[in-house]
Parts: sequence; structure tokens; C-alpha cells
Amino acid sequence: MSEGRKWIALLLACLLAVTPFLAAAEAPKEDPAGDAVPEGYEAIAENSKFTLYLKRDTLALIVESKNSGKVLYSTVQNPDEMKDNATWKGFYQSGIVMEYLEGVKSIPLQADFINMKNEIDLQLTENGYIAKVTYPDIGISYKATLVMDERGFSVSIPKDSIEETDVENYTVASFYVYPFLGYSYLGEDDGYMIIPDGQGAIIELKDNEERYKSPFDRAVYGTNIGIEDTVYSDWGVSAEQVLLPVFGMVHEEDQLAVLGFIENGDAAARIMAYPNGVRMKFDWVCAKYLYRMIYSQPTGPNSSTISMRTEYARDIDILQEFLLEDGERANYAGLATALREYMTEKGYFGEAETNEFDIGIDFLGVETENWMLGKQAVVMTSFSQAADILKELGEKGVHGVNVTFRGWQEGGLYGALPTDGYSPAGALGGDGGLQDLKSATEGQRDRLSLEADFLRLNTETNPLLFYNSFKKITGQTWNRPTFGKVYGTLYALTPKKTLEIGRNTMKAMADHGIGGVSLTGVPTLMSDYYEDNHYQDSTRAMNSYETLVKESADQMETMLDKANCYLWRYAAALKNMPIACSDYTYVKRDIPFLAITVSGKIPYYTEYVNFQANNVKFFLHLVEQGTRPTFLLTAEDPIKLQNTNSNDIYSAKWELYQDMIPQWANELASLHEVIGKAQITGHTFQGDLVRVEWSNGVKVYVNFGSTEASMDGVTAGPLSYTVVPAAQGGVEP
Repeated sequence: MSEGRKWIALLLACLLAVTPFLAAAEAPKEDPAGDAVPEGYEAIAENSKFTLYLKRDTLALIVESKNSGKVLYSTVQNPDEMKDNATWKGFYQSGIVMEYLEGVKSIPLQADFINMKNEIDLQLTENGYIAKVTYPDIGISYKATLVMDERGFSVSIPKDSIEETDVENYTVASFYVYPFLGYSYLGEDDGYMIIPDGQGAIIELKDNEERYKSPFDRAVYGTNIGIEDTVYSDWGVSAEQVLLPVFGMVHEEDQLAVLGFIENGDAAARIMAYPNGVRMKFDWVCAKYLYRMIYSQPTGPNSSTISMRTEYARDIDILQEFLLEDGERANYAGLATALREYMTEKGYFGEAETNEFDIGIDFLGVETENWMLGKQAVVMTSFSQAADILKELGEKGVHGVNVTFRGWQEGGLYGALPTDGYSPAGALGGDGGLQDLKSATEGQRDRLSLEADFLRLNTETNPLLFYNSFKKITGQTWNRPTFGKVYGTLYALTPKKTLEIGRNTMKAMADHGIGGVSLTGVPTLMSDYYEDNHYQDSTRAMNSYETLVKESADQMETMLDKANCYLWRYAAALKNMPIACSDYTYVKRDIPFLAITVSGKIPYYTEYVNFQANNVKFFLHLVEQGTRPTFLLTAEDPIKLQNTNSNDIYSAKWELYQDMIPQWANELASLHEVIGKAQITGHTFQGDLVRVEWSNGVKVYVNFGSTEASMDGVTAGPLSYTVVPAAQGGVEP
């Protein structure tokens, strides 16, 4: 080798030796938490899929996927760049936000970790933290505990941990627990928010250009009639009720998703979702827990009022679960599946049997109309006529029908409110006729239940019960107009009286061999009220109603009409459940969140087929959701109801449905033979075409569009569906 080449070789060797050190010097310092986790956060807990990071001074969290390194933030990371006011900045930089009342001022004030002096005594645990938070200037403190497990994490705030040292001046009003977890800014993220409106709905994460002015803000389990003033109308369609206390955020591109589920505190909670442009430029969804409220107390007949604070804080221990998903399950179907698994583990579905597919038929028995000097019965379906209809259905191959008889008692549907005792209407055939119907249903493998309403009160027919009527927290008696032709106003019974009458009636029904009851009214109400000269909070109503439903389930098969989630564990079936959402302007589409959650766990019957605008699409929703239809039937023409309180029933005559019911029942039964007792595990939209995946490997493609559509090489014709059995779908059942 020449002398020049030796020098070149030596120089190259030196460069190769030095290069790794140069590269190391130029590389940024490795952050064990990853690039997405800023300084000030520390890892405090983990499971097999996620790591949880905490910022001590604000209790802010970051959730990091171990698989992808992607994160969900619980607080805004660049607040200085935002033009929001100090209150909002304090809200979205704090992990937990408390609102408090100053005396009886009507507007709550905010206690966050940015704008108010606070002390956080933090203790890290093996799988989370325990934090005692104190606001010394107002004398309020509370304790929050976070626990991470394999499903995600939970946060609890026990009521007995809340201390108020100056109750005359400062009291707790409400809490938000990680309200910004998974937030998005002006459509920067692909994805959506999940809201529990009816069946379920999603709000797309996109720049709304400030089109929307109001958020989704609904009380869990419906309007609190003891506090809120409700405007009733005889026209228009009311919004769907929140039956399941959930909310969620899905980031599709990052494949990260979180679902909030209110385990405790649901009786006092509201679900709130803010699309960007409503107040701020963020998309966020959360629960708000209300402990105390300010209300207007009338002081006399001249409409003057004074501001009052509720007598005591609601008796709730907040426990909010956050279920986390990443990868392929980071979508609404994956979250609903995770919730179903969680609720199964916690016993929410009780011992309900997912019996073979059947349909629901509700018979309307007797109503009442005004007649000369009094009232007379309007017979729509006698017990013997109902038996004849069921026999005819049996001859057409429709067996195992879930039958509910409405308006079966003396006084009829509206005249006999509440259902008090066992008194089958003589005009329908009396007790003998009802027993014959019971025998007929048993012979055809049908199931018979009697509708019972222990809540609503007709004071015209039960005037003595007026003294047990439900009162708002102001002490005023609550009532609502019926817009009917006979009885103009209905009241409600107190929870205590409801429980008493319910117990007596169910015992009487059981003594007469009635094996099934369909409860209406009670399963849908949650409210604060006034009783025994004191304010009673909604948790007390909840306890009374739960006791009633549990005792009913212990005695007989109990169906629940449009039931709130906390009662599902006692239900043999859920009836009159929504099939869609309320279709708010900011909703991209409805999703079958409820149906996915309960699939394979508890029989689920929809609202009446009779009153649907489009029966073809309604049928396709039944196919999509694996749910069961319910028909309202009468033997007589509904024209006879025109002068009764049921004059809104216009299409129920058996003759109109005698061909449709067997056709639907047999076609859906064939579908359910393939589905079996499987559960929905996947649900995907592609335009108007939907793919539903079942746990036994079956796939169902449902086309809601007017033209042929294809997905995965499977074609479905317009307004039709295609079933791919498990073997063809690649998975054996």
C-alpha cells in the first residue's frame, strides 16, 4: 500500500470511530415517557395496554398507548395560545373541577387548580393516587381516589370525604371529573364524541365554523320533575331520554378511545357534550354531578319568590369509570363491547335469559269515554279476543309471543291509575276471562304479563290519593296535562306510596296466579321531591323504585318499560326501548350503542312498530341491532278511541297486521337462528351500508340506501340485507 493510501485509510478509520459519538451528541435526550408526554408529568400506573401519567399540581392526566405511543390528554397543553377567559382556562387545565355556592346566589362559582388558592395532599398508590384537595379560602375540601385496572381507571369522590367548614357561606354545588379527557381542538383530530341520546349518537370532530350555539346537556334518566319546570305540548316529538349514563371520545386516526360510565352518582348527574364553536373551540364531553342547587321558592299567591338552597347535599358517592381502548377496538362498537363486558362482571344484567327470538304484542283492553251523566267503558280487546288473535298467530307459526295486556283493570287504561289491586275489568271477561287467556298463552308457549303503573295518579277516580301526590321541592303539587278527551290532568304518587301500592298489588296478582308484570312509569322516573315536610333528594326516590322492582322480580317475571340502567339487573326483558336518537342538528348519525351493550345479555324490545314513519327501514334496524319488534293491537277499530284519552292511537287493529306480523316474525326468527345467543362485537358504516359482526362469526350486511352496495366483496340490494354465515365469514361458531 502506498504512503498516501495509508493516510487515507487511517483518516477513514478515525472518522468511523468518532461518528457514533457525534451522533449521540446531536440526538435529543431520550424521554422515557415518549415525545407526546411533556415535562412535569410522571408515570403513576399502568396496565397491559396503557400507561397513566400525572401532573401533581393540577391532577392532570395523560393516557399513553403502549402499542402506538399515542396519547389522550385530560387538560389543554397550550393554554397561553388560547383566547379564552380565565375561568375557562382554569376549567380546562384542571383534572377535577368543583363548583360551589356562595350563600344563596343563583350562579355557582368555580374552584379549579389555576385560579383559586388550593392545597393538594397527594399520596401515590400502587395503581393510582389518593388526593385530598383543600380550598382554604372557602373552607371546602374533598378526597379523590384514582385506581387503574386492566379495563382502564376509575375516579371516586366519596360524599363522606367532603368537608364544608363554613356552610352558611360556602357549600359544594357540583363536580366535574376529568371533563376534558380526550378533547379535540377545531377538528384537528379525526373522530367523534359519543352521546347517550336514545339508542346512541356520534358528533363528528370537525371544524363547525361556529354553526352551533348550544351543547347537548341532558339529565341522566330524564327531566327532574321535582326541580325543573317542564313545558308540555300536544304536538311535536320529545327528545329521547338518557337511559344509560355513558359518554365517550374516539380518535380514529390515532386509534385511541375512552368511554366514561357513571357507576355511582347517576341519580344526580348530567351528560354534557360541547361541539367546537359552542362557548369555546374545543370538542369535549363529560358528566356533571350536582350536589346542591338554588331554586325559586314561591312566597304566596302573587307569584313572588325568594332564592333558596336545597336543604342538604344529595347523598351520592361519585364513582366514574373510564374504559380505555386502542387499536381495532378504538371505536363505538369496541367501547360498547367493553362496557358490556364490564356490566356483565358487575352484575348489571342479573339472571335474565336471552330466550329464543320472539316478538312483543301489547293488547289494549278497555278505555273510558264520557257518556251522558257519567262515563262508559270502551272495549277494544276482550280477553277472549286476545286469545283468538294469539291462536291465529300460532296457526301461522308464531309462537312464544311476549304478551302484555294494557288497560286490563276496572276503569281502563287511564281511569285506573294507579294500578291498585287485582280487578280485571268485567267488560273484558273478568277474572275468569283473564285466567282463560293465561291458560291459552301457556298452551302456545306464549308469556303473559299485565301492565302495572304504580306511579301515575288520576285524582278524578282516586281522589283520596291526592294527599299522597308527588310534590316538587318547593312544596307545590306536580301535575301534567294529558291533552285527552276524558281526564285532563294526571298527578304522580310519592315514592313511599308508590312502593306501598306496588307491594300490595303484586301480592294480589301473585295470589291469582299471574306470573308476569310489565312495569311502566317507575322505571323511567328519577327526581328530587318534597315529603314529610322535608326536601328529599333523587337518590331516595331511586332506592324506593329499586326496592319495588327488585321485590317484583323476586315474585314474578318482570318486564321494564323504557327502563333506566340501574334497574336492568332485575328485568326479564327491556320493553319500549328506542331504536334511534333524537337527531340533533350536530349529530352525524345515530349508532346502536344500547343494542350492542345489551346484545346476548337481555331480551330487548323496541317501541311500537305501528307508529313508525318508514316500516321498511324500521325492519332493517331490527336486523341491524338484533332487537325484537313490538306491536300494539286491538280487536276493534281504533276509531272507537277518538273520544278517550287514547285518541292518539290510530293504527292498531289486528286485521291491519294479521299478515305483517307473521311475515316479520318468521323472517326475523330465521335470522336469529343464525345469530343464536351471540353478541355484537363489531359495527361499521360505509355510506348507507352497515356491517354487523357477531361473536359467533356471523356477519350481517344491511343496506339502508336505495341503490345496491358492496363491502368486503359482499353485496346487499337496496333496502335489504345479506347474511354471511360463520363458516363463510372465516370463523366457526
